[in-house]
Amino acid sequence: MKKIMLCAAAFAVLCMVSCGTSKKTVSVMDFSGEWDIVSVKGEAVDAEEAPYIGFDQKTGRVYGHAGCNRLMGAYHVDSLKAGKMNFSQVAATRMMCPDMTLEQNVLEALGNVAGFSHTGDTVELKDAGGKAVMTLQKRVKPAVTLDDLAGRWVISSIGQMAVGEVERTPELNFDLEAKRVHGNASCNVINGSFSQEEGKPVSLRFSQMISTMMACPNMDTEQSILQALDKVRAFDRGEEEGTLVLLDGNGYPVLTLEHAQGEPAK
Repeated sequence: MKKIMLCAAAFAVLCMVSCGTSKKTVSVMDFSGEWDIVSVKGEAVDAEEAPYIGFDQKTGRVYGHAGCNRLMGAYHVDSLKAGKMNFSQVAATRMMCPDMTLEQNVLEALGNVAGFSHTGDTVELKDAGGKAVMTLQKRVKPAVTLDDLAGRWVISSIGQMAVGEVERTPELNFDLEAKRVHGNASCNVINGSFSQEEGKPVSLRFSQMISTMMACPNMDTEQSILQALDKVRAFDRGEEEGTLVLLDGNGYPVLTLEHAQGEPAK
């Protein structure tokens, strides 16, 4: 009889411990893709400034544009508490614009985010007190597609530094059908291939890049371009019309391209 009572008591304790320690997960919203920032701190955003945030749910990373500079960082959606999320390690490139107010507000708002609510294709990001600090609206289409890469592009800057005087104007020429790239890195001719990750329309990676072996007076620019090409993981539309930027794995621009007219250089 005592054994039965002891077993029953042990089972009851086991049940209480199990019930007390188990945590139910909640349905986590899929933020994947790109979202336009339509208001910050209750103020509507001018469409011409076009700030946006892109979410990579697989890696927990964010990228985008804050109004002047590109932004990058990480985000976390709480799987145990519905409507709770936060951003971390948010940083931006360091270009200066005439008016930095929007960018400062965007970065400050992201730092205050503690939760969210959503209705259809609209999301409100909220602070710890439940006040909306930013409104996002889902983009119907990605900012760019692979077709935007077609043709001839002059390499105008490496990272944040403009390309200076070089032996030859560095450029890239994309053949979308063959998935090949041809051009020069300011001295030598370069050739290779490129690919994309499945389901990621703005991903980009170069491979099998080879170059001729000619020596030029200044090889620093060429070496920087080749190193940058090896880091490329994505692309996006540039700030100026007719430009594209090639981005590394953290969303930082490593090369800026300007669309060129005419036949490619030999």
